Amino acid sequence: MKFAYKLFLSFCLFFIIQVASAQDSWDKIKREHKGTITVYYIQNKPFIYSLPNGGMSGIEYEMFSKMIKEKRKELKAVIDIKWQAVESWDDLYAKISSKGDGIFGMSGITLTESRKDQIDFLPPYMPDIEIIVSSEDVNIFQKKENFNTAMQSLQAVTIKNSTFERNLVKLKHENLHALEYTYVNNVEQLIDKIANSNDHWGYTNLSNYAYALSKGLHLQRQLFYQTENQGLAVILPLKSSWKEPLTSFYKSPTFKPYINDLIRKYLGDKITDLIWDISANNSSLIDTLRNQQREIGLLTVESEIRLLRLTQKELEISQQNTIRNILVASLSVTLLFLVMLFHFNNLVKRSNQKLEHQNQEIEEQAKSLKNAYKDLEALSQIGRDVTSKLSTKEIIKTAYTQINELIGTPIFGIGLYDKKSNSLKFPYVFEGDQIIKNKAYDLKEKMRLAVMCFDQGKEIFVQKFSTDHRNYVKEVLKPIAGNNAESIIYIPLMEKNNQPIGVITVQSFEANAFDSYKLNLVRNIAIYIRIALQNARSFNSQEEKQHKLMEANIHIMEQKELIEEKNHELQTANGEKNHLLGIVAHDLRNPLASSITLLSMLNANEEKFDEDEKMCIEGSLKAMHRMNNMIEEILDARANANKEEQANKEASKDIISATEIVQSVINDFETIAERKEISLSLDIQSDGLVEVNEQHCIQVVENLISNAIKFSPKGTNVNTVIEKTPDFIQINITDQGPGISKEDQKKLFKKYQKLSAKPTGGEKSTGLGLSIVKKYIDEMGGEVKCSSEVGEGTTFSLLLPYL
Repeated sequence: MKFAYKLFLSFCLFFIIQVASAQDSWDKIKREHKGTITVYYIQNKPFIYSLPNGGMSGIEYEMFSKMIKEKRKELKAVIDIKWQAVESWDDLYAKISSKGDGIFGMSGITLTESRKDQIDFLPPYMPDIEIIVSSEDVNIFQKKENFNTAMQSLQAVTIKNSTFERNLVKLKHENLHALEYTYVNNVEQLIDKIANSNDHWGYTNLSNYAYALSKGLHLQRQLFYQTENQGLAVILPLKSSWKEPLTSFYKSPTFKPYINDLIRKYLGDKITDLIWDISANNSSLIDTLRNQQREIGLLTVESEIRLLRLTQKELEISQQNTIRNILVASLSVTLLFLVMLFHFNNLVKRSNQKLEHQNQEIEEQAKSLKNAYKDLEALSQIGRDVTSKLSTKEIIKTAYTQINELIGTPIFGIGLYDKKSNSLKFPYVFEGDQIIKNKAYDLKEKMRLAVMCFDQGKEIFVQKFSTDHRNYVKEVLKPIAGNNAESIIYIPLMEKNNQPIGVITVQSFEANAFDSYKLNLVRNIAIYIRIALQNARSFNSQEEKQHKLMEANIHIMEQKELIEEKNHELQTANGEKNHLLGIVAHDLRNPLASSITLLSMLNANEEKFDEDEKMCIEGSLKAMHRMNNMIEEILDARANANKEEQANKEASKDIISATEIVQSVINDFETIAERKEISLSLDIQSDGLVEVNEQHCIQVVENLISNAIKFSPKGTNVNTVIEKTPDFIQINITDQGPGISKEDQKKLFKKYQKLSAKPTGGEKSTGLGLSIVKKYIDEMGGEVKCSSEVGEGTTFSLLLPYL
């Protein structure tokens, strides 16, 4: 009895779980015009991931959302998507292989033949290239045998039952027999573990690696055992009714340009081109991937770190060799001293003197090496300090301070080429405690050392200018300021295409103030200055472009409001004209009918009138009939126009998610809000579908969020909440602005109303925005409300009837 009871409870629990997890098939939604599907996903940037504001993002998220949106329009159905996160690949695989319907899996999943026994795939949407990455402390090996030997002593990490593990198993079987590895749940954990350790490595997707590099994670790519699979795809259960309808999306001629643009949005143009090029099964292209990635700039930091590490190792080896030579020399001298002490007592004193002299030389060498290492550290710090500056003024001042501390230079300046004036402009020249500003050399002055250095692209190194100047110039010209120096160094600042952009100079009033060692230091600093100037130029150009785009965007929004205002005025005037015309036509019809009746009666008694009177009556009667026909045509045209307008309103409605509309508008206003240091947040307490005119609904939300930003001070927040009431989807938009007085609230939704509150950023206001909001909301069968207290901010509430 107890056993039967337990069996019954288990059966009931199983049935409840199945019902709760059941989703709708394609055929059911097609038949009933509504239904729900579930997407299980593992957090995996850049493919699919959740945002801090509660939304979703990623390549697969946007692609799948667009597919379902098109199917909603195709079926004219309400299709609700549930997004459910899982922890690991095994969890995701178990969900999809359960043979349900209306469920999908996403996480940048590799399409393989072996997996098709238990799950199915939609067509691949992008190439799948898997590479080996390691932490920055692991060497990049140039030979495969060295790689095989070293990697077996390090700790590999992978995801259980993934293609990454498959690749490691193959390596262990064929090449790395002593290989050991551990597991993590997903790709983000794998990349974090490798980047934050000093001895881990493993396989990952090239797209994940590129995205991680763009976010500053400390990874580097190994050169061997790269693999290419059939591609990345969305998974679904076997025999799912959704496969065939969704596959048509991939076959559309617009799919390839769409997915290409979507991948570029998350990975950038150069990485996207690189992925498509490598996927062309060109093995020579894969072998040269490191050079291509360096060309596009993704591995610049990695290359510089690797170069610095190599330099440090060479210095350590040099120090070890020096110490070893010292020890060998010391042992040799000691042995020689013992032999000579044993055989030649009279040479003891001279041997001691020789040994002391050698010890002094060793100490000087050690001191020299120590100083060199100290200067190398200082040089690295100078590079970091200079390249961190983004203005020419800060770059020059920082460079002078650091160089003066390093080598001691009384005179320092940086000349920048100005194409417009064809001159070398020196914004600042430091001469002792004096700062000389805004001086320039005309490039026609060929006897200037600065001009010679720039024109020829070569260094100039003068130890004593008063006697050696004849080797460089025919005559000594007066400097732009101050006095002529004795020791002079000029180094050209060259771009990567060997085009000069300026010169750097260090000078001293003392002869022979600089040697070859200091010259080398200045050469290295010149490289950092060149990089910093290019960075500053790029930053200023980008900032200027962004500023222009912001101004253009504001101008467009203002023009849009003016166009809407004029359009609204024209619609109002046209409506009033049509209304007046209808009234006039209607009021004329009755007296005109009476006139026609009277004239017809007169015309029937024609024997009482002469010919002229008959002609007059007939002419008047014809004119009256023509006027009557014209009035009938006007009234018919008016009725037809009303019917057509009503039909257009009904035909233009769309079925769309309220969250999609609000998320889209918030994304569009992020840049404008950042400019005023205002944060935009979204709280989705509940979502639902509404049947509205999509463009009008977007315009309503745009007007309210634009007003919230316009009247909010810096450093505040505009919060949007989406929730359900018994009859409506309610969208609440709350700002922390000055609030609206009770008197102003009475005028809110009327045309051309200017309220007492003023925009905080000097923006313009037409006074039409809220009247348009009211008009469109009324057309949708919804409501708009305002709740505000002066000094406490404002909340506008939109209530839209949901399906």
